[in-house]
Amino acid sequence: MLYFRKLIIIFAFTYFGGGIFAQSKDFDITKNLEIFFSALRELQNNYIDSLSTEQLVAYALEGITDHLDPYTKYVPAEEQTDFDFQTTGKYAGIGSLIQKDSGCILVAGPYKNLPADRTGLVAGDKIMEINGQTTANMSVDQASSLLKGDANTVVKLKIKKLRTGELADLSITRENIRMPSVPFSKIYDNGTGYIRFSSFMTGSCNEIRNVLTEFRATGKLKSLILDMRGNRGGPLVEAVGILNLFLPKGLTVVTSAGKKKDTEEKYVTRENPIEPDLPLVVLVDNMSASASEIVSGTIQDLDRGVIVGDNTFGKGYVQSVRPIGYNAQLTYTIAKYYIPSGRCVQAHNFATFSNDGSISFIHDSLKKEFKTKNGRKVFDGGGVTPDVAVESEEYSPMAISLIRKNLIFKYSIQYFKNRLEVDTPDKFEFTENDYQDFINYLSDKEYDYQTASEITMKRLINIAKQEKYYDNAKDVFDSLMTLLKHDKAKDLKINQEELISILREEISERYYYEEGRLEALLRRDKQFDEACNILNNTEKYSNILH
Repeated sequence: MLYFRKLIIIFAFTYFGGGIFAQSKDFDITKNLEIFFSALRELQNNYIDSLSTEQLVAYALEGITDHLDPYTKYVPAEEQTDFDFQTTGKYAGIGSLIQKDSGCILVAGPYKNLPADRTGLVAGDKIMEINGQTTANMSVDQASSLLKGDANTVVKLKIKKLRTGELADLSITRENIRMPSVPFSKIYDNGTGYIRFSSFMTGSCNEIRNVLTEFRATGKLKSLILDMRGNRGGPLVEAVGILNLFLPKGLTVVTSAGKKKDTEEKYVTRENPIEPDLPLVVLVDNMSASASEIVSGTIQDLDRGVIVGDNTFGKGYVQSVRPIGYNAQLTYTIAKYYIPSGRCVQAHNFATFSNDGSISFIHDSLKKEFKTKNGRKVFDGGGVTPDVAVESEEYSPMAISLIRKNLIFKYSIQYFKNRLEVDTPDKFEFTENDYQDFINYLSDKEYDYQTASEITMKRLINIAKQEKYYDNAKDVFDSLMTLLKHDKAKDLKINQEELISILREEISERYYYEEGRLEALLRRDKQFDEACNILNNTEKYSNILH
């Protein structure tokens, strides 16, 4: 016990200084630390199984952070690489997605111009060995760990090639890889530029700046669509830099405030913008969060552009990352941020929980009204509400089942195997004959799903049973269930247009990488179409902002 008491004293003086025992608050912390260390000692010495002190402390810290907001996390040293990848997009490896399929590790898709791609790996190639180790019983995580390593080191693979079936020995030199924040961009013939901005990472602002510079160099740029759908956010400073591309120098675009004075900060644009007047539409959805909401919310508050899509996620918290020793880190919430109108977009109240234990949303009655620069009404407490609401398209139950069972991907591999090339994503067509081939491919495959009608009917039956009405109407219920039961052959016809689009996107990725899928995706995108309509109608664009 003496050892643990010494630890408490050392910790206390290190953290609080020599006057720790002068205040009751500090005594309370010390008392509870002693309780914690005593419990740790008892478990380590007397628990029936052997316990690692490191693991017990990790459990304790994870338990603490699990009871706070979801953005507060303990990051042990062994998870540091994954954490760095999430925040910077950087890692050292060969640059390829992999997956497990029928007991094999399969190349799911190499990234364009990275080591795997340059060495000739394609989606559908099977990785039989990694550095002499068979992959037969490997998990994806185990294989991924072996493929990663220090830059400029070599990983040796035995590959079974998709198109020839031949075995090949490959040596691939790992590189430092940074995943792009902008996986696809294009300027269309009418002068509309499009930037798919998928993730905030260090350097994101420079990526977007470079794309804008390339667009301007064409002499055609007349308007811009910035697509931040699915972008979960990242470094706040990158959001400020991106705003500065479109907003004047010297503007306060974000402020933060928390419990402590040193969390109060103003973020100001520091350079002259490169596109201060370019007509702008920002696309968002319910997965656009944090820094994405700073960009879209500030653009809205200052009436600098039109926001189109779904309501955003509603994350108005700011996190700090602090080292806590031995390469471990603590990421925790220190403040809320506020955009120019004065509102905070935080949608969840993590201080209180609903009766069922779920996190509470901020009630509509508690939301406050704010005004944009031009006097338009906006509200806090619920993310960014788009100026023009266009709901995202939802997949049918059949499509979801086919995707989850990996059958769309597997068919695309078969298609890719049998055809050396296809037309570019903006022109590629998946024909009626191709679709019939897909139906034939599914004929002996296992997949199932429930339609919304079936789910609703089952709920109605359960309610009828609870209310004692079911027995009197059992024949009616049975008849309705029979009529509403899904029919795969029928649903393949009903959902043909949707499935053809999904197949077109997946196949485009086989030939043209991620950017091919993203370009093909725009061909059936209602939110993108609405953004184009607004930018092509000067009067409509102006009226929305005024």
